[in-house]
Amino acid sequence: MNRVREDEPWPDTVRTTGAPREPLSREELLNPATQVVADRDAYLGQGQHDVGRRISDDQVELFVTGDAAPSLQRELELHASEYIAVHDVGANASLRLLAGLAGAAQATVQKLTIRRQGYGLALAVLQFVEVPLSAGGAVRVYSTEASADSATRQALTRTLLAHSRLGVLVTGEVPPHAVAAALQPLREAIARGPWTNQELLIVPLGSSGALASQASAMSAGTSVAVQITPQAIKPKHIWNFVAGAWNRLNGTSGNARSVESDIERAVPRPPVPTAEAATQPGTLPASFAPTVQAGLPPASANAAPSPLFPTAPLAPTRPMPMPGGTSWQDYVDRCMAIKGAVGCCVFDIHGAKPLAHGGAAPSAERLAHQGANLLTSALDGSRALGLGSSQPELTLSTSGHHLILRPIAGHPGVAVHLVLLASAGNLTLARMQLERIEAPL
Repeated sequence: MNRVREDEPWPDTVRTTGAPREPLSREELLNPATQVVADRDAYLGQGQHDVGRRISDDQVELFVTGDAAPSLQRELELHASEYIAVHDVGANASLRLLAGLAGAAQATVQKLTIRRQGYGLALAVLQFVEVPLSAGGAVRVYSTEASADSATRQALTRTLLAHSRLGVLVTGEVPPHAVAAALQPLREAIARGPWTNQELLIVPLGSSGALASQASAMSAGTSVAVQITPQAIKPKHIWNFVAGAWNRLNGTSGNARSVESDIERAVPRPPVPTAEAATQPGTLPASFAPTVQAGLPPASANAAPSPLFPTAPLAPTRPMPMPGGTSWQDYVDRCMAIKGAVGCCVFDIHGAKPLAHGGAAPSAERLAHQGANLLTSALDGSRALGLGSSQPELTLSTSGHHLILRPIAGHPGVAVHLVLLASAGNLTLARMQLERIEAPL
């Protein structure tokens, strides 16, 4: 019988190769020194220099555990972000400005989606464009026209303006008392604080006679400087004033942090993807010459097709749709012929950019913006429910109108937004007629 020798301890492990090393104590083995890396980007060595984590060329996501506005404020303070915030006061110009900046370079307006941690639900969607600085890097230009509920939208507007390097207020042609009422929450927010922004620029789209008193009221008793520009008519005029103010804040126009004041050159064209890069014809060596199966003669160019294997006629090829190369106005006119139609817009889903429009109201920009937001929200909901990521089709009915949102087959990223008068049109019939209207090649 073998006797268990409990009195003999296990021998120490001896390293046979390499330099000698001090043996680890029992405390070091039970409590190894670890380093917790909270951010996946930091763990992978990618770095993170601005708000949100980029998931595509035009999509940035920010996962939060609380409300959207306070969480965004913490991120802005953490990264010490310097950006430009553009806010509409009785106007609809901020999104047009972003579309003008991106459209001049044939780029897309980017989106910052603020989501609830653990659920993936979108709390808000902000749109922005990154404008390069002269010495490298970029400054973001945000629109405060967020896709969110009313309370969240107002809170995000205060947060973006309060922490921006330059805040821009674009005022429309509205009565003086309406401007005063619209600016009252902003005056209260500045007085209540905290308000780190020191520069507000008012860009009027109409008459500016009543704005001088409003500017004085906002800057009274605070360190915020409020400037009023001459009247602007087009997005390029707005950007010229905004870029001039930004360059003034950062020194002369040749400063390292200056931006291009010409909207046509403010944003560079995106690089050509590898799949679309120009290719050069090449030649194959003789060893790669086509081979002929033994026992069968090579086919002649003038030979008649074999009766045993008749050749089917080739179907005509359809050219690949090119961005910006399709005329959509005729398609919109045919959609407007549907009974009850009062407005129609074909738009780019990713950039919320209208491509063609029909009807008096709503405007092309509003139909494109809201249509893109609705389709994006529906797609997010489909993904969260595990129903796939194919582009959805939506119908929305109110007491007076029907909305139809439908992606256009053969044109990825393009959709149509049709508005019907409920008292004059039939929703089911309109959907069937819309499906039968062929899109242009």
